[in-house]
Amino acid sequence: MITYRTATSGDLPGVRALLDAAHLPVVGLEVHIQNFMLALDGEKVVGCAGLEVHQDRGLLRSVAVEQGYRNHGIGLRLTEGVIELAQNKNLTSLSLLTETAPDYFPRFGFVQVQRSELPAALNDSDEFKGACPDTATAMTLKL
Repeated sequence: MITYRTATSGDLPGVRALLDAAHLPVVGLEVHIQNFMLALDGEKVVGCAGLEVHQDRGLLRSVAVEQGYRNHGIGLRLTEGVIELAQNKNLTSLSLLTETAPDYFPRFGFVQVQRSELPAALNDSDEFKGACPDTATAMTLKL
């Protein structure tokens, strides 16, 4: 049975292992871990999605589900959880960079934009400082 909850610093090793396996950046993970939503099978982290808050803007990052748990709605539920968290924090937009899933996020209302169109507040994110390549697809959602 899969359970969902927000992460704590004690979840860092499990989240880091999941992101490493998915070949996603882990830089800045420690700073933002308390804004991560987790999917757990028992005590094992099998899915995650994170929120970085930069002023009144958010960055959706690190959406990953372990291979054997995919196609069961876990990523959907985690992404919806981060969107709800961003709304509860009164953020005005939520953006993301993706190299592998540009077709996944429009179902939540994200639209593709030029990277230069993303909020300047996000430039402080490690994802924008080089953790994600310039070739990554930029997307945004107005909240």
